[in-house]
Amino acid sequence: MSHTQHVTPGRAGSAGFGDYDLLEVAEAMRSLSERVADDVGEPLDLLVAVAVEWVPGARWASVSMLRGDCFTTAATTAEQAARADTLQYEMGAGPCVDAVLEDSVFVTGDVTTDGRWREWGRRANAEVGVTSVFSQRLHHHDGGRVVAGLNVYSDSHDAFDHDAVGMGLILATHGALVFSELLATNRAVNLQRALQSNREIGVAMGILMQRNQFTRQQAFDVLRVASQSSNRKLADIASEVADTGTLTITR
Repeated sequence: MSHTQHVTPGRAGSAGFGDYDLLEVAEAMRSLSERVADDVGEPLDLLVAVAVEWVPGARWASVSMLRGDCFTTAATTAEQAARADTLQYEMGAGPCVDAVLEDSVFVTGDVTTDGRWREWGRRANAEVGVTSVFSQRLHHHDGGRVVAGLNVYSDSHDAFDHDAVGMGLILATHGALVFSELLATNRAVNLQRALQSNREIGVAMGILMQRNQFTRQQAFDVLRVASQSSNRKLADIASEVADTGTLTITR
């Protein structure tokens, strides 16, 4: 296996499995599905754990997440992976950053000699022992608002052969579905919270309008002033008014 690879997602199947047991691929996906279904941990934490368990040659793994123009590590199996990620965020380049931004797959068997990320490779190897890396974007249906990538690291040379890449690609495809579900769940939770807050605010405004003959705008402005003067959330002020029927503004 060469030291560097650049796999185009549309041709990911060319990685192949050779003599690799496809039953193990199915078992890996089943393992991830069952752990998520059993709610034994955070979905992304489960994904990186399964990646280390099932991708041949893997030592550490992480999930990088891009929101707006800010990268963060959403899940990791070890501090080594988190630090390798952070170095890329600080430099603005590296296999996981480029995999997310370019919607591609990157594999290298020796980060210290790979000219694409020479400085990152030197530091990642010296600081945390990374030698090989395999990064790929997770494809999900979120309209591009949040983008993520799965990163698999090793302290061995040429750790990820074609079988490992094939397993990783399939796990990432399966993991992307988990990621999509996680995003959908988070959106649903946030929407539910927003609706609850709006209901509380509406009730509080109604109380103030009835008791003080306020207009809707006046009632909202009074709640806003009370929120600012007490340095509390507007929804918390509204909930208190709904429970007690009174509003106190601290000057």
